[in-house]
Amino acid sequence: MIKGIYTSAVGMMPNKLKIDVIANNLANIDTTGFKKDNIFVRILHSAVLDINRNGGNELSGLYITEYTSFDQGNLKQTGNPFDIAINGMGFFVIQTKSGPRYTRNGNFTITSDGKIVNANGDALVGNGGEIKLPDVDKLKDADIKITQKGELYIKDKLIDKIKIVWFNDLSKLRKESGTYFRADDEAGEVEISEGFEIYQGFLEESNVNAIEEMVRMIEANRSYESSYKAVQHQEETLTKANELGKL
Repeated sequence: MIKGIYTSAVGMMPNKLKIDVIANNLANIDTTGFKKDNIFVRILHSAVLDINRNGGNELSGLYITEYTSFDQGNLKQTGNPFDIAINGMGFFVIQTKSGPRYTRNGNFTITSDGKIVNANGDALVGNGGEIKLPDVDKLKDADIKITQKGELYIKDKLIDKIKIVWFNDLSKLRKESGTYFRADDEAGEVEISEGFEIYQGFLEESNVNAIEEMVRMIEANRSYESSYKAVQHQEETLTKANELGKL
């Protein structure tokens, strides 16, 4: 009976986490550059040995990992010269107080001192460091051109080239608040010059598909409720058995 409760609990734990992950995906369906998350569940082959030798239980062999899907979202035209989207591989590099961070969110503005920054006030990085435009008080939208290779021109003068990077192991990227990613040392950051195109006046939308996520949410809820009812039923049966044992 106790084993049955543990077994039902095994089904509840990953589905509870899955519900939380899906809810977060749906909450960010309109977040520019957002990458959806999912979970992977497997039962370790050594679970039985762990139970028998170390006094573990059925939950000991449950291995749950959360991972991010880096599939590209649709590109949406905005017409804003400081909205830029990556089509293909790559991440923008953003300089923060905590060090470099990586994102697909290309929604930028320009500060009074010429820096290109995001909503957090963190600067976009080019090959020469933080990109800074001269004479911003005289700039017009028509003066600013960003090529598909990421070269930034004011009229016909090359100012800098937007730094685009990729990673040998995307699983080593750690999602932070918003659309930021932090790279572990093992991620293998590589600056790239091909495999992507930069589109000025566009933004990459979230890669969350609302219908798919809602279907997954319904399935996870049903599975969670089924396991929960099984636990309740076995608890009630165990309670009745204990009461009979006292007679």
